[in-house]
Amino acid sequence: MEQGNLDRRAALQLLLAIGGAGLMSDVHSGAHFASRRESQRVPPTGPVRQIYDEIEAVLQLTADIWNSQEFHRLKEVWDADDPEPWYVPEEIEEPFFNWAQIERYWNPGRKVLRAFRWQFSKLKVKPLAPDLCLAIFDHFYEISLAVGPPSPPTAGFDRCLALFRKKPEGWRHVLYAQCPLGPDTYVRALRQRIVSPDFAGFEESLQGDQ
Repeated sequence: MEQGNLDRRAALQLLLAIGGAGLMSDVHSGAHFASRRESQRVPPTGPVRQIYDEIEAVLQLTADIWNSQEFHRLKEVWDADDPEPWYVPEEIEEPFFNWAQIERYWNPGRKVLRAFRWQFSKLKVKPLAPDLCLAIFDHFYEISLAVGPPSPPTAGFDRCLALFRKKPEGWRHVLYAQCPLGPDTYVRALRQRIVSPDFAGFEESLQGDQ
């Protein structure tokens, strides 16, 4: 994660926050995000359920590693034997196609993040072969930068597409791609997410007065 890339990411998030009617303007916004993130897909049944549970466990380990701030450990959830891993972060213009790039992204050699928190939801899996599985899910992150001028924490969300290979130790990433919504769609989603959870009840209470 280079400083220039992180600064551009922070600037984009700020722009979207302004367009989203002050998304991060107060502490309550985080609670509004949480209420939307709690919506989960119903896990599948039958043979796919075991694969779902196994992939979910890998993503939970991924979250645990991100949230521990020990980013260099992320290779634990990847197929380290893959000669050409693919990693597509939203804030970097060119995707990564080798370990040197990915490991430098995870561990740039200096502290660039004061804090980073990652969560996932709405997991869906599609087995492609006995040892290959495609997964799509939402992720939500909160980030505080340790570089540049002091700034408040920001947050964001994406859809993610991941390909997993079955190894003796379990399922491991071979591809991870963040798939952001288009700008208009993203801002509309932000505006919907900052609505207070009790607004529906408030709206319903007014119907009797009309």
